[in-house]
Amino acid sequence: MTQALILEGGEKVLEVGAGSGYQAAVLGVLVEEVYTIEIVPLLAQRSAVLLEGLGYGNIRVREGDGYLG
Repeated sequence: MTQALILEGGEKVLEVGAGSGYQAAVLGVLVEEVYTIEIVPLLAQRSAVLLEGLGYGNIRVREGDGYLG
């Protein structure tokens, strides 16, 4: 799926459904910035802590459903 995006490296990407943070981490290596949103509070907190601990400074995790933007 990531391959289909045809990324060049300078993009800012929105990922809906952070889950464990795996896809955000993959995208974090390929693009300039990743914004990800997760509706399940525990998953959002865990993925944020994990990604920060792994040094992904270009990934922003937000908890919420995204309905209002």
